[in-house]
Amino acid sequence: MKKNTARYLLLTTSLIALGSAPARAADDSPLSLSLEAGAEYDSNITVDATDVTSRQGDESALLGGGISYDFAKSDSTKFKAGYTFSQSLHQDLTEFDLQIHGASLEVGAKVGDVDLGLAYRYNNISLGAESFLEMHSINPNFSTLVGAKFLVTGGYEYLKQDFQQATLMERNAERHSGNTKVYFLLGKGRTINVGYKLSRHDTIAPELDYWGHTFNVGLKLPVNIVEDAKFRAQYRYRQKDYSNLDPDIGDKRQDKRHYIRASLEAPFYKQFTGKLEYEYTDSSSNLPSLNYDSHLVTFTIAWKL
Repeated sequence: MKKNTARYLLLTTSLIALGSAPARAADDSPLSLSLEAGAEYDSNITVDATDVTSRQGDESALLGGGISYDFAKSDSTKFKAGYTFSQSLHQDLTEFDLQIHGASLEVGAKVGDVDLGLAYRYNNISLGAESFLEMHSINPNFSTLVGAKFLVTGGYEYLKQDFQQATLMERNAERHSGNTKVYFLLGKGRTINVGYKLSRHDTIAPELDYWGHTFNVGLKLPVNIVEDAKFRAQYRYRQKDYSNLDPDIGDKRQDKRHYIRASLEAPFYKQFTGKLEYEYTDSSSNLPSLNYDSHLVTFTIAWKL
C-alpha cells in the first residue's frame, strides 16, 4: 500500500498547490479543468462487463482529471471537446486496477424552448495494466422545461464495445438504448428525479444477448453545513432478460440488481470540493456466481478551474 499511498499524497499535494494559485479562468471561460484524488473501499470487487465477481474486498487509491474546451460557448450553441483520465490502484488485488482514457465531442443548439445535443464518446480501458476494452458511443439528446417546475430530458444511445483480449471477443457487442428522465424542481436547490432506460444488447455469443430495463429515482437537497453543500440519494433497479439459453445453466439468464447510493458534497477551500459517497448493491441471478451483495465507500477531493 505504501506505493499507492505515496501516489495519492503526491496528487493531493499538487491539488493543494493548484488551489493556492490564483484562478486564471472566469466562470464563463470556455476552458474547464479538473483534478481529483481519493480513496475507496469495495467489499466485493467485480467487473460487470465480464460477469467476474472476486468475492473479496480491497482498498484502492483513486486518481483522475479532465480538460475540456467549448469552442462556441453561448446561451444558444455549444461545441465542446474534452479528455478525461481515471485510475484506481488497489492495495492487494492489483489485477483489478482500472485505467480509463476518455475523449468526447459534444455539439448543441437551442431550438425554441428545447435544448438539442449530440455527443460522441470514446473510452480506452485497461484492467490490471493490460488492454481490456474499447468503447464508442453516439448520443443524440434533448432537454426542455415544462412549465416552471418540470425539466424533461431524454435521448438515444448507440454503444459499441470491443474487447481487446482473444478470450473475451465473444462479448463484443452493440447496444441500442432509449432513456427519459423527469426532474421535479422544488425550489431552493431541491430536486426529485425519476427515470427509465430501455436497452437492447447484441453480442457475438448469442447467450449474452439481452433486453435491459433500468428504473431510477433520486433527490438532491441543500445541506446547511457550508454554503453550496449538497446531499444526494438515489435508488436504481436494473433487470436484464437474456434472449437465448445459457449453456452453463440450461436456461435463459435473468439478472436483477438493486442499487442504493447516498453522497454528501461540500466545497471547503477556494476551488476544492470534498465528497463522501456510499453505495450498496444487491445482485441476484439464476447464474449462481452473480448472487452477491457489496458495499462501496468512496472519499474524493476535487479541484476545478
